[in-house]
Amino acid sequence: MLRILIVSEDADRLAEINRLSTVVGNFQAMTLQEGLSRFPFHASRLRMADLLILELPAINASQMHAIETLRQQHPELPCILITQAPSSEVLIKAMRAGIRDVLSWPLDKGQLAEALKRVEVGHVPRAQETGQVISVISCKGGAGTSFVAANLGDALARHLDKRVLVVDLNRHFGDLTYIVSDKTPPSTLPDICSQIDRMDAAFLEACLVHVDNGFDVLAGAADPIKASQIQKDKLEWILSVVQPAYDFVIFDLGQSIDPLSIGMLDHSDRICVVAEPALSFGRPGRRLLDILRALHYPTDKVRLVLNRTGRKNEMPRATMEEIFGMKAAFTLPDDPAAVDEAVSHGEPVAKLSRRSAMARALQAMATQLCATPEAERRSRPESVSPLRRLMLRARST
Repeated sequence: MLRILIVSEDADRLAEINRLSTVVGNFQAMTLQEGLSRFPFHASRLRMADLLILELPAINASQMHAIETLRQQHPELPCILITQAPSSEVLIKAMRAGIRDVLSWPLDKGQLAEALKRVEVGHVPRAQETGQVISVISCKGGAGTSFVAANLGDALARHLDKRVLVVDLNRHFGDLTYIVSDKTPPSTLPDICSQIDRMDAAFLEACLVHVDNGFDVLAGAADPIKASQIQKDKLEWILSVVQPAYDFVIFDLGQSIDPLSIGMLDHSDRICVVAEPALSFGRPGRRLLDILRALHYPTDKVRLVLNRTGRKNEMPRATMEEIFGMKAAFTLPDDPAAVDEAVSHGEPVAKLSRRSAMARALQAMATQLCATPEAERRSRPESVSPLRRLMLRARST
């Protein structure tokens, strides 16, 4: 899938190009409302992109020189230029600078589709050089998304030696940090967004809570008012900086389905939907999964996580799977002793209760998420046929 960086100083044109790009194909689009002079501050975003779409209302000599400099600094990055009524001189200079296509404004959807197709045909996917993104979301409060996101991050770092960043994007009094740490966050996500021009690897490092070796947390908004400072383009900018530095970036989305959370879902390699085996999660859980399907996320991208299983009088797993229309990829046990102790001390559950049922289940979940797609598919419950289950059961008796 092509990762497109769309750049324009005009907010309306930026939105229109983004809209048309998502209409004509299956692309990951990032937007940046900036001018050419600010490009040196966005080198990390340019390195992340597979294609740059640059909109300029008019092109003078200094801007053409800036375009040539940009092409020299990032020769491997294809570029499409959009401008109003480009002259033949502009076309010639743009092509000499290595611009793939020059399109006219107002933008024609068909011409954009053809230009994107030409880039896509010649695109060679790069080796995995950025961290996988996992989003954890639920249909209602109390499902345990923050606990699962935080402790999954710890399990990936602790047991599998991965570099993990957990980002608290729950915008209602985000307190994920205190589930696994008693440290006061030096900065929060809204704080970083308000100083986004300073954003680089060194600035980010100073803003994180370092929970343990390889395991960091970016604290969420202290209240919903400050959460309004978090914007989609700024969050994508942050993601572009952190992805190269981590093996996994985990977002706790809480229960929000809005443009901000959808933006992170678009960038996610896995979407973990957390629910409990209870009737109260049936209808809203199915509705959430229907929304994810309506947003055209592939079935193999979504994972159902049943939390607090094994309680008396719970809804049978098979019934929940029938309601949700999909198999549960992961089940986490009801382990109140280990969970309550960990949360009350602000420590990862595996640190205080390494041999607990919850710690073992989280380790298994982390291991499976690190597996190749083929190995993960083999290990999932739905890959075992009824006949195979019967044979295994007979063998064990």
